[in-house]
Amino acid sequence: MDDETVHQDALDAERSAAGRAALAALQVAVDRSDGDGVTAAVRDGWFALASEQGDATRLLLERLPGHELRQHPLLAMMLGLTYNVLGFHRVRALRYFVTAVRAARAPRNQTVGPVDRVLIRSAEASAYRLIGRPGLSVGPARAAIAELDRLPEDLRETVSDLPRVYAQLGISLYYAGDVDGAMDTFAKGLAATPTTPPSPGFGNLAMLAGIHALQGDLPEARAHVDYARTGPWNDRQRRMYTGTFYRLAEAVLALERFDAAEAQAHLDAMEHDRRSIEHWVAEARVEALVRLVDGRPGEALAGLEAYAGMRSGEARSSAVRDQLSGIRAVLQLALGNPDAAGVILERDAAPGPERHIGRARVYLALGRNGSALSELKAASGRPLTARTATEAAALEAAVLLRLAPTSRTRGVVEQLGALLRRTGLRLPLALLPADDLERVGQALTAAGYGDVLQDVPLRSLLPVAEPDLLLTDRELAVLGALMNSGSTAEIASVLVVSANTVKTQLRSVYRKLGVNNREDAIAVALSRHLLVERD
Repeated sequence: MDDETVHQDALDAERSAAGRAALAALQVAVDRSDGDGVTAAVRDGWFALASEQGDATRLLLERLPGHELRQHPLLAMMLGLTYNVLGFHRVRALRYFVTAVRAARAPRNQTVGPVDRVLIRSAEASAYRLIGRPGLSVGPARAAIAELDRLPEDLRETVSDLPRVYAQLGISLYYAGDVDGAMDTFAKGLAATPTTPPSPGFGNLAMLAGIHALQGDLPEARAHVDYARTGPWNDRQRRMYTGTFYRLAEAVLALERFDAAEAQAHLDAMEHDRRSIEHWVAEARVEALVRLVDGRPGEALAGLEAYAGMRSGEARSSAVRDQLSGIRAVLQLALGNPDAAGVILERDAAPGPERHIGRARVYLALGRNGSALSELKAASGRPLTARTATEAAALEAAVLLRLAPTSRTRGVVEQLGALLRRTGLRLPLALLPADDLERVGQALTAAGYGDVLQDVPLRSLLPVAEPDLLLTDRELAVLGALMNSGSTAEIASVLVVSANTVKTQLRSVYRKLGVNNREDAIAVALSRHLLVERD
């Protein structure tokens, strides 16, 4: 047995002993019907009681009468947390959450101290997040953070597992879309973390590392990953739920070196239930990207859809469809299907710079240079992450290098080179068609940025499009009308064109799809996602 295993076993034994001690203190207080004592026991053993001792905690707290829960809202919130992990009892959990929040905010209840308010608001934020309403978690999360900022040092020291409280608050803000607020909160949690093992603040470090990597801030991501590898952490933290974003950071850094095998090894090292992990969207996106970099776009798309299917209705929400639209569109492009990529972005992507950049990539594949530039112009001037800014610059350089050279062309190439050198990003180049990547590479070398091409085995992940086989907007309209009618006259009436025009366009559609009848055309169109409902 190696030293790491021995050390891990000792930490697990220590954690287990602490959980048993917290449960024993809770049982003594419940047996005495001491509401204040029960509240103190729950406060002191908050995380251990909610997770490691959740079942036993629930059984003990269920012995309390309703008026005790209303008088001591921290107990109602804990009871809600222990029920929330039981999929078939989440409605009951929600009732306890509501009881706790109402009781804590009632003017007559002056017994709730600042530490209890922090834990109640933190749990409230987590509850909204876990039931799929992350937008509602912003208010309680910010209130809890403000309360923590006001706490004097002696009270801060009484908050059980303070770094873990910060981590949960930061995650609530992150999934509500307040990324800057989340990063600030994770930084506070990391600052409050002991530097001697076992240290409870790994979740904050992992989230910082992963978000920096996903946003394209690779130097920051590497700094956080290095600390995660060597600091006061253990392998269990790097494997389990708290380490999810650390593993994603490691995987993304490997992908930027085009090392799909190492990236996959980090994904394989994670231990969690894919059916319940809340970070599943980020994991699914990175997993698909790993397979794409490994040259398996078909497997990437199939795996992504299988993961989404496992999450049932959650995956069909507009928020998740938006988050997955970018990678789905890229995978369709990699499979040589820009029409489907465009449909996905039109149907699923929310308005914003990411949608414009995705559409520009599709237009580049279609050879529609003017449309691509228009989309990139619409994205300019908006707040962009390092990754999206680099992707936009790479696409603009690719388009301009197809045209007659201008002073703008050189400026964009130099901007792209500077971004690549500063961030360490390389995947934005790989998401250009092969012929465009070659031209952009030559332009970067001529501008003095050839070094960014030499440190990785750079290659295009997208094929060169065949414009002659791509359907025009009018042909797509005819194909859509064909779904509901086999009559040329009816299609002509719907589209307000002549029957001869419809016949001409149908012949072109059949030729491009490689078919010679209506049924085969519809079958091919469905398989290529050309007739996806746009809602």
